[in-house]
Amino acid sequence: MRPIFHPSLVNGRYGDPTVYVETLFKTHSVLFDLGEIASLSPRKIRRVDQIFVSHAHIDHFIGFDHLLRLLVGHEKTVHLYGPAGFAERVYHKLQVCVPKTSSELMA
Repeated sequence: MRPIFHPSLVNGRYGDPTVYVETLFKTHSVLFDLGEIASLSPRKIRRVDQIFVSHAHIDHFIGFDHLLRLLVGHEKTVHLYGPAGFAERVYHKLQVCVPKTSSELMA
């Protein structure tokens, strides 16, 4: 019997923590922690539909910007799970990415 889940440590033992889990017979993947993900192919990143972040230290969350760049313009839902206060950190990250109107820039 072949295993259904295929986990891999994205950055090796000593790099930023990220575990990519592919599922057999499915087109969905899961990430545990969101360290540097540049070594993952865009195809693999676009398969991710759930991300679990243990805490929001930079080495566990630095890959968020890369993920966002790859997913902007695609109709894709990614569920993010994290500890208390995590949603607020994601919200603030997204506020930085949203272009401001000219009237907001002049204020």
